[in-house]
Amino acid sequence: MKFTQIFTILIFFTVNSITGQYKFEKERRVKPHEVPSEAIDFVSKVKFKKKIKWYLEESQDGKTFEAKVYFKKRKHSIEFNHLGSVLDVEIETKFSKIEKETQNKINSTLEKRFRKFKIRKIQLQYKGKEEDLMNCIKKECSLKPNYEIVLKGKTDSSYKLYELLVDYAGERILKELKFSQDNFDNLQF
Repeated sequence: MKFTQIFTILIFFTVNSITGQYKFEKERRVKPHEVPSEAIDFVSKVKFKKKIKWYLEESQDGKTFEAKVYFKKRKHSIEFNHLGSVLDVEIETKFSKIEKETQNKINSTLEKRFRKFKIRKIQLQYKGKEEDLMNCIKKECSLKPNYEIVLKGKTDSSYKLYELLVDYAGERILKELKFSQDNFDNLQF
């Protein structure tokens, strides 16, 4: 009896660690009336001038709603849970726009993880209270961002595509996901 329980637990953790390493993301466009009203209310407070595109996203983390919009010359992505509570705000940036000291730390962290790498996309990821996230969208942010980085990295003899979440100081990888081969089309905004 104990052997069976231990064996089942080992299989559970093995499967979770293997499947947890891959990025799975599927998005489909939805109409505003399909989105929770709390999410619509949050976004309407910003008074975006451009059209907001709404998506239902299924990923390894579950189902969420996402508002995507171009605002103040940058791409914004605002993610909400199924009830419409804001989860995070991601704002696309260029690596060169990040503070030089943080750039150096991020490079150092990535050099420890990969033999070679090329950053394809980087976003500032903000998490916090609704009011603080609203201020981040309006460029009045007091929160420190983490960095969501999509890169092509070489660890052995081949290159693979990864999504990493690096802490605000650039010193630790908080999350690492490898893209599955059929998931490259979701890299576009």
